[in-house]
Formats: sequence, structure tokens, C-alpha cells
Amino acid sequence: MRILYTITKSEAGGAQTHVFQLSKYMKEKGHSVAIMSFPGGELEKLAKENNITFHPNIYFRNTFNPIPGLKAMKRIIEVASIFSPDIIACHSSIAGFWTRLAIKNRIPTVFTAHGWGFTDGVPKTKKLLVSLAERVAQKYCNRIICVSEYDRQLAIKNKVAKEDKLITIHNGVELFQREKTDNNINIVFVGRLSNQKDPELLIQAFGELKESNTNLFIIGGGEKEEKIKRMGGDNIQITGSLTRAETLNKLKNADIFVLTSNYEGFPITILEAMSFGLPVIASDVGGVSEIVDDSVGYLIKRGDKEELKIALKELITNKSLREEKGARARKRIQESFTIEKMLEKTEQVYLQ
Repeated sequence: MRILYTITKSEAGGAQTHVFQLSKYMKEKGHSVAIMSFPGGELEKLAKENNITFHPNIYFRNTFNPIPGLKAMKRIIEVASIFSPDIIACHSSIAGFWTRLAIKNRIPTVFTAHGWGFTDGVPKTKKLLVSLAERVAQKYCNRIICVSEYDRQLAIKNKVAKEDKLITIHNGVELFQREKTDNNINIVFVGRLSNQKDPELLIQAFGELKESNTNLFIIGGGEKEEKIKRMGGDNIQITGSLTRAETLNKLKNADIFVLTSNYEGFPITILEAMSFGLPVIASDVGGVSEIVDDSVGYLIKRGDKEELKIALKELITNKSLREEKGARARKRIQESFTIEKMLEKTEQVYLQ
């Protein structure tokens, strides 16, 4: 089987990790694989290091503007004619939209939604635009994979597609080992510093606690990076964007993982943190409640600083609680969210 993956950006991120996981697995299974994305990011680097063909599409931008969109479509058609895929697997809203409009299911197409642009927390104008775009694009694909049941139900509620076209396949990750190298309590946040995330809330809550021997690491780049750097202070390190390998090294030496967000799909970063055996504090948005509960951490209301401070204080001051929740978090990954399950279920969708 010849599989062409398309995704808007190749920068470090959860959706890009997902596409690389799939591409590597399918190649190892003997399938021919190619990836198309905006060039210059970690996904392109990983693809080339693993001898996976990478086709740049410089017209993939975070916009539904038809001028770059039509150019992106032309490039998609060009690459499809060269690679001759048996199936196209498109990921992320923009690449997913233009890919489906370009191919019109003349080649069997599967779209994976890594969270919807009309979820709670998204501005109303964007919600309307994305929901309309998805209702048009859904006509041109065989199946739509949702990475959480929350997203599947949201798609049904918004009449994006019929129920039998939508399937939930949760993200999955490898199992990792923690390797503590210091006696400090290290709190880690990983996420693109965009309006989707709320690292400001975490920085404010952490700063007000003033706990000794405790460090906060904010990992990620994006349009809010300079603003976030100005908020830094004692025991707060803003690293900027890191490679996935560098991020995993930070998680390896962490004690607590926090993801404060305005909206989400089903974050791979939470799964990776839990795989390391870290307790998680996360905003109760999107599909996060399908992986995080009080047995493995804390779900807090979106934007609730006081609730966040209470959760942080309990984990910082109680080592046995951190270890208990962390052990249950790792066990949950082993039982329900392994990378093998995700890969096998996705391959079955491709073969249908």
C-alpha cells in the first residue's frame, strides 16, 4: 500500500509526532510512505533521518484564504500524481481541508482531526468558519478519525458528518523511564505558546506559591513566547521550542506535569508525561477527561488559578501522593493508551 500523509506544519507538536509515528510504523510494515507539509520543521528532519520521502508544500498556511489554498491544492495534485498513493491520510484542519478539496476522494482519503476548531474556548467567528469548512470537506473522505470521544461527539453535535463516518482512535505513546538527576521538584509544561494554551495561569499560580527547591519549566514556542519570557522569574525557565528528544529529556527528570489550556483535542504531551510516571494537572477541556482523573492527577476548571494552586501545593508538598498518582498514570498508559493500539487500529481503517 502506498500512503501519502499531509499535515499543515512540520514543527514540533503532538499532531506531527502522531504523523511520524504512523509513517515510521507503516514503512516498517512494508508500505511505501511519503509526507507532505510546510518545510523546515522537526517532522521534515525526522522523515529524512528515517528515509521517509518528504514533499514540501510552502502554501500550507494557517488560513482558509483561497489564494494560498488554491496553490496548495495544485501542489497536492502534483505530488499525488508523482507518488500515486493508494490512500491519502490528511491531518490538521488546513492541510485536511485543502487536501480533501484537491483530491475529492478520487483517491481514498482518511482525515484525522487533532481537535476541532469549533470546540469550546475557540472564538465564535472561527468556530463558525471551521464548522462550515468541515461540513464541505467531509464529503470528500471515506472516514474521519477523532483522537478523542469528546471530539467525535462534538462533530456529531455540529453535524460535521454522519455517525458511521466518524471513528474514535485515541493517541498512543511509547513507555518511557524516569531518570531523576537532582533533588529539586521539577514542574514541566509543554505546549505551543498560542492562544490555545494558558501558560500565563501556571506562571502566576506558581509564582504566588513561592515553594523552595521547586522549578518550573515552560517548553514551547509560538506567538506568545516573548510575552511569556517577560513573565519569567526566580525558578521559572522559559526554554522556547525544543525538539521532541529534548522535551522527553526534560520530562525524564520531572516530578509533575501541567497543561493549562483554553481548548484541546487529546494531547500527546499528557500521555508522554503519564508514560514517565508523572502525575498530571490539566484543564478540563476537550478530551482531557478521557485520560486524566483524580486517580492520576487533577482536572481543574479552565482559567481557575485558585484550583490550580491547590493542586500544585498538594503535589509539591506530598511526595507519596506524587508517586502514587504517577504510578497509576503509567499503568493507565500501559493498559489503554499504548502506541501499538493506536497504530494497529489506524492501519485497519486504512485497509477498510
